[in-house]
Amino acid sequence: MYVIKIKPYLFILISLLIFISTRGHAATPPIPTNSSLTREAIAKQLGWVNSTENRCNGYYLEAPFIYPQNANKKNLVSVTTDQVVFSSQGTSVLQGKISINYAGQEITANKAYLYRDPQTQKLTSVEFIGNVRLRAPDNLVIAKQGSFNFQTKAKSLRDLTYRTKIYTETTKSTKHDFSREELQKQRQTMGVNAWGQAAAFSQIQPKITELDQASYTTCSPLNPVWQVKASHIELNKNTGRGTASHARLAVRKVPILYMPYFDFSIDTQRKTGFLWPTFGTSSKFGHYFTAPFYWNIAPNYDTTITPAYLSLRGVQFTDLFRYLTHRGSGKINASFIPHDKAFAIFKDTSQNIYQDSSSSAVQAELNRLQQDSATRYSVSWQDSTSINHHWSTHIDINNVSDDYYLRDFGNNTAEITQNQLLQEADLSYKGENWDFLGRLQQYQTLHPLDSDHIVQNQYQRLPQLVLNGEYPDQPYGLDYFINNELTHFNIHKTPGVNITQPTGQRIHTQPGISLPLNWPYLFITPRAQLSLTEYVLTNTGGTVPTPLRRTIPIYDISSGLFFSRDITLFSNDYQQTLEPQLYYTYVPYRNQSSVPVFDTAINTLTYDQLFTYNRFSGIDRVGDANQISIGLTTRIIDSNSGSEKVRAGIGEIIYFANRRVTLCNNLSCTDNPTNPSNRQTLSPLSGILNYTLNPQWNANGTAIWNTQSKKFDNETIVLHYQPTEQRILNLGFSYARNGDIFSGVSTNTSANNLMLTDFSFAWPIKYNWSAVGRWSQDWNKSHFQSLLYGLQYDSCCWAMRFGGGRQFTGLTSNNTFQYNTQFYIQFTLKGLGSVGSGNPNTLLGSSISGYQTTLFGQDA
Repeated sequence: MYVIKIKPYLFILISLLIFISTRGHAATPPIPTNSSLTREAIAKQLGWVNSTENRCNGYYLEAPFIYPQNANKKNLVSVTTDQVVFSSQGTSVLQGKISINYAGQEITANKAYLYRDPQTQKLTSVEFIGNVRLRAPDNLVIAKQGSFNFQTKAKSLRDLTYRTKIYTETTKSTKHDFSREELQKQRQTMGVNAWGQAAAFSQIQPKITELDQASYTTCSPLNPVWQVKASHIELNKNTGRGTASHARLAVRKVPILYMPYFDFSIDTQRKTGFLWPTFGTSSKFGHYFTAPFYWNIAPNYDTTITPAYLSLRGVQFTDLFRYLTHRGSGKINASFIPHDKAFAIFKDTSQNIYQDSSSSAVQAELNRLQQDSATRYSVSWQDSTSINHHWSTHIDINNVSDDYYLRDFGNNTAEITQNQLLQEADLSYKGENWDFLGRLQQYQTLHPLDSDHIVQNQYQRLPQLVLNGEYPDQPYGLDYFINNELTHFNIHKTPGVNITQPTGQRIHTQPGISLPLNWPYLFITPRAQLSLTEYVLTNTGGTVPTPLRRTIPIYDISSGLFFSRDITLFSNDYQQTLEPQLYYTYVPYRNQSSVPVFDTAINTLTYDQLFTYNRFSGIDRVGDANQISIGLTTRIIDSNSGSEKVRAGIGEIIYFANRRVTLCNNLSCTDNPTNPSNRQTLSPLSGILNYTLNPQWNANGTAIWNTQSKKFDNETIVLHYQPTEQRILNLGFSYARNGDIFSGVSTNTSANNLMLTDFSFAWPIKYNWSAVGRWSQDWNKSHFQSLLYGLQYDSCCWAMRFGGGRQFTGLTSNNTFQYNTQFYIQFTLKGLGSVGSGNPNTLLGSSISGYQTTLFGQDA
């Protein structure tokens, strides 16, 4: 055996590996029709090993790389051969077991011819013949013949078979830096691997590769379910793009798609081009088809333009523009439909239904509808910018063309039922002791026709200025703080409601002082605050003095004990705590019936709400209080990690006086001083339970038990079981008195109660099959809120899922239930792309808690 050490430029075929280093999803697959090799022979060539332990029924096995002596020397190429016929002027011949090694890459062949220029005696080209094999980590090329021209740098291969890893599923990356120790061991390739054959390979220009009669697939060599063949493929690493001429996609050898010209990406960079189309059917849209176009404007700017044909509505155009700056990021989402046919019909139908209504609100909403154009749009803009370590800005603007846009184009119940669209921009400062917020905020209020529900317009804050300061750990252990706010409120009249609402400025300041006293087993924190508020109002009808001033002192004492003990559960060490807590609040009564309600509401009673001084949110009401809250909390904490495994708490409020401050003093209002709930001496019992004793199980529950009515005011129970990413069970129950916004009943009766169960799952069935589903049922009205079902098949190289569902969207004019029905089907050819009737990822991700939308078509 001869060992020859030559300069690196003789390592000619290393550069040929450029073709297999490109991402496989860009190319074309399967077994050429002119191949004389059987599938078994191809599998053996590529290193395929049968196995029943994965969904591919096998894997590729990498043989060890053999490093020659002195392989650590830089730019060293080692060539070994059995026989050498050397000529300094003519042709040199290497034959036998030829092996070339360089930097973990290897070339072997039966024979090699080295050609020289007759006059200069320099090497001009080399030709390899017989069993030419090019190996690099996770890459393999086998050819009958190969050549390289040293002068033009042109390369060529004939009758070749290749295998390459296109990416690793967990990272979607083609890069992996292998150590010498890893390469010198037999190793199983991981991730998605592609293989194929080609009649010819050539590279005339640097980084531009051409293949003739080429094939591509990511399936097992023994079972190529799908194949792509092309008469010609060009891979341009300079641009990161590939093109295929006369490309044919075949499934089970049956051609299903022909593309005269196919453009695709061959690296991980974003590229301009068309994305896979979607198609499907929906009760809101009819049959639909979309063809997204992605435009990579710049490294930090891109946009996706999606024209869509909706058989019931017309042609819709949607654009998502995203941008990154040195200081922040943002996105603009816009949608436009020139003429919505279904909306035009809806306008005519509504006119016939509601034109004789005696309700002024209904007539106002009907007039708004008739003035709406069939040209419809939506625009949203979100931006977050960090100016420096202290200053930042935030923008969130949303707008739609009409009151019914979200009902027609919303993706879920939360969007469909949304009637207040936020439009705000703010500037904030965060410092060591002071925080500032300057905000402009308003809402676009939607007023869809509804027989029993009027949507009220919201106050605008133009502007809102907030300045808060805090100085903890001052002399004598005192903490000082102050909250300041200046806001100008304005509002537009609600259509059909002939009530003039007050507007004006509100100036508020609330200084405070507290003394935290802490011991290992006890804490006591007395606190005193003074709420000072002034209103300068207009549109009051002359019944409210202006300026209107309010001064209210606030006193509270928070205290608690802390006990702990060590316990052992299921052979694990934990610490259990017992934490009694007392919270006393005293706020003297001040008549606030003349104070307008700009941004205040009644807080829903929860366990944490027991330990706050104000039962109202916002500034416009400070509730009178002479009460003490009693709570008992216990926790179970992992002794090793410190993580909280269980938290349970129960508590209630003992009132020493009736509550006189309310949102309204009208006796017909639910919240009025004579309401029995404002005269009770005990609040409802409030409880909470969080359980995460192990990573698989999670349980959360809250409950409010009314001791007077002996009934629950509200309760929620959620169970979540997820032993693996693919195995998920969710079970939930919720009850809320007067919580059904779609009840169709305006009175305070049990018909307005909301009682829901919600069950969802994602679970493997057998082999590569799995199922997903969700059933949400309103038991008070005996109808389902959401119904979703689907079946998924995920194999080595392709995946498919299909399903359907119905989503409750609201009540019709005669109070019957209305649903949106949809179906989807999606195919994914791993390493090539996906096509289907819509993308159900958003639907599944929002419907099934814990469901990873990226798992479809992925190999763990």
